[in-house]
Amino acid sequence: MAKSWLNADTVDSWRHQRMYRSIDPLLSCYPTARWLTIGDGRYGNDAHYIQQKGRNALATDISDLLLKEAKEIGYVTDWRKENAESLTFSEEEFDFVLCKESYHHFPRPMVALYEMIRVAKIGVVLIEPNDSGILSPSKIGLLISYMLFRRFFIKFMRFLGKETYSNAGGYEPSGGGNYIYPISEREIEKVALGLNLETLAFKGLNDSYIEGVEYERLHKDSELYRRVKTSIEKADLRCKLGVQCYCYLVAIIFKQTPLDECVKALRNDNFKVVQLPRNPCVTES
Repeated sequence: MAKSWLNADTVDSWRHQRMYRSIDPLLSCYPTARWLTIGDGRYGNDAHYIQQKGRNALATDISDLLLKEAKEIGYVTDWRKENAESLTFSEEEFDFVLCKESYHHFPRPMVALYEMIRVAKIGVVLIEPNDSGILSPSKIGLLISYMLFRRFFIKFMRFLGKETYSNAGGYEPSGGGNYIYPISEREIEKVALGLNLETLAFKGLNDSYIEGVEYERLHKDSELYRRVKTSIEKADLRCKLGVQCYCYLVAIIFKQTPLDECVKALRNDNFKVVQLPRNPCVTES
């Protein structure tokens, strides 16, 4: 299956491209920024996307097996073997850090997040499963609706003889049996508030995986493509109706005040930009 990750014309590649486009506003507004990707072991696909946009990126993962091959075939320009919990880079060595679908595999993800923040100068981007079990009080109606929908869904799946679990808890065989550690807006807010950071941005995304997408060529007449696309569209509709949470959350933690043009671009891309209160007990020099 690994070789399929290099193909740009599959349904699986289309799925990931949808997620990558979330960082386009940053790539556009910060054209000279240097990026670091974390947990980018699928041949450095994250860094490859950034480099295809004409930007600079260093791919890293705890395993160098596929990254070595990616460099040899020219898929990425450079790579490093790195443990996300103990990065060897200096403070603010990179402008942005991107961690896509790896954070939820980490045994101590918060340790890794603080490392990402340490080595970033402008901001950190997470694209990860959304924790449906954590919602702000302003979304209590959505929480009630979701809980009712989820209860019905679990009973229905058990009636069909299939077990399911919430992305707020569970274990993922495909990740080596790791606990799925999703993120939430509230959790990211607490991290930023603790570090006295001022600006965050959030966007919800839906995705759908069906076995075989890695090998299915992307074409409008593809039955598998239509099934995946329809599943995502139905999930988007349920989210708009308030009966479901987005299954993925894109979270941007800014260490610097973002450019005005960046804020505008993010909002145009359906991001919610959040201005947090500054710590009144701290006097900045």
